[in-house]
Amino acid sequence: MAAPRSRAQVAEGVQGGEALDARADPLASGSRLARARPPLVLLVDGDPESRGLLSAALAGQPFDVAEVGDGEAALQQIRCEEPDLVLLDAAVPGLSGFEICRRLKEDPATHEIPILFMTALADAAGRARGIELGAVDGVARPFVREELVARVRAQLAARAAARAMSEMHEEVARARALLELEVARRTEALRAEIHRLERTIALSRAAEGEAQAAREELAGLSRVSAMRALAASIAHELNQPLAAILSNAQAAQRLLARTPPDLVEVRAALEDIAADDRRAAEVIQRMRARLGEGELGADALDLNELVREVRRLLAGAALRAGATVRSELAPGLPRVRGDGAGLQQVLGNLLVNAFDAVSSRPPEARRVVVRTRAGGGGRVELSVTDSGEGVPAGDLERIFEPFFTTKARGLGVGLAISRSIVEAHGGRLWAERGPGEGATLRCALPAWDEGARPAG
Repeated sequence: MAAPRSRAQVAEGVQGGEALDARADPLASGSRLARARPPLVLLVDGDPESRGLLSAALAGQPFDVAEVGDGEAALQQIRCEEPDLVLLDAAVPGLSGFEICRRLKEDPATHEIPILFMTALADAAGRARGIELGAVDGVARPFVREELVARVRAQLAARAAARAMSEMHEEVARARALLELEVARRTEALRAEIHRLERTIALSRAAEGEAQAAREELAGLSRVSAMRALAASIAHELNQPLAAILSNAQAAQRLLARTPPDLVEVRAALEDIAADDRRAAEVIQRMRARLGEGELGADALDLNELVREVRRLLAGAALRAGATVRSELAPGLPRVRGDGAGLQQVLGNLLVNAFDAVSSRPPEARRVVVRTRAGGGGRVELSVTDSGEGVPAGDLERIFEPFFTTKARGLGVGLAISRSIVEAHGGRLWAERGPGEGATLRCALPAWDEGARPAG
């Protein structure tokens, strides 16, 4: 990443002012608003001397600065590495600043990148035109260093807050998919048990005592309703911090639009956003802890049928992720001995993980494949392969550690829970890198026995 070209004392064109205090800076804090890398500001100015002055003014801040001197180079740089903010001069060789702004705002891939437009002090009409084209603010030359730095930092913080809110919505959607899977699984179990009881009663009234005991056992399945209530409660709990995040972000934008901007109130709004973000994350953490409960059963399971069932239950999640899911199921597989609910949870975690892995790919490249096959040593294998960016070789084992994740969001407990369930079945769960792209999560489970009847 390119560093500012000059760290020298700011000379002509800069009217005093010191850098803002970064000790309580949301851009450098430990909250979820902090980026995995420093934010990137792209400086687009055709005058080398002017670029040097701007770079010097922005030196020492918690973000990186890259420089380009003409319009075509600016568009190429943005396509190679998306910046978090563009500081754009109106008079740029090749393509004008107005044309660059128009193209960026018309392209869905770059529409959300904030742009600060720079013009001469007397060119108020130019700044107004830039804002009409989609720029978030205008900066007049000669600029005041403190004001320039404050505007850049405030726009970066607002963009980070918007991203955090978007990621939280995605996290809620993923958590809701897991809840839907659990509720649907328990509902199906309830229906099957009721059907069995009704058949038993029809065959023999003498078994009334046993049937009554079974009905009492069914009362325990009222947890299905409890899960629905939990989902409603979570939605209610999340609504408050998410609404507060949105309200504070909008307030920060209004405060930034003032002349001069109210930086004290902006900082307070950003601190409130960080606090509400932590509140929402705690709700998700409590919900995830609930999904890992349960005891293992010991039934003869048709692994192919389990795949079909989980795919049906997660069809909505696949659609939301834009993922194309394909099954390659080997016929005549031996049944496996295990707990249907636990193995459904394992496959559900693997599929949701795959949907998340491909979400950053172009729509036509979001592919997920579920396979089954007979393995060696009396085992049956289940695998989920995605077309995402893959897992680094050094992390293939670490992704199964609790709270370890290679993603910007998520708690990192799904794969750890899945491995514990598989090992409780006497099986093994591991990850492999794809030959070209993506990753494969593979699970080997012991067959029911050597003479077991093949599954469908």
